Amino acid sequence: YYHYLYTHYLPASLKNMVDQLANCEDILMNFLVSAVTKLPPIKVTQKKQYKETMMGQTSRASRWADPDHFAQRQSCMNTFASWFGYMPLIHSQMRLDPVLFKDQVSILRKKYRDIERL
Repeated sequence: YYHYLYTHYLPASLKNMVDQLANCEDILMNFLVSAVTKLPPIKVTQKKQYKETMMGQTSRASRWADPDHFAQRQSCMNTFASWFGYMPLIHSQMRLDPVLFKDQVSILRKKYRDIERL
């Protein structure tokens, strides 16, 4: 349903912007879903820790390592809010822990060692 709306309801100008930037498609989808459902988005912003983690694990050629990447995403949000005529994203906070998070497995054997810092 939401992919249909994304394809047929949103204007070509927004979809072209996303395609040209190769960025912001997740933000645009969250804008659309929040506008339709009046519920909070899935996830739009990145935590600083996530950004730093990505920068440490990838080459400098990664777009996550590019400071303009986040400025570009902010610009996308402003453009999308302008088209919608309001900010459909609703602030929320939620944390989902894995079922086996509290087990006695050694921290060195856990797949997601830093989950508690998110």
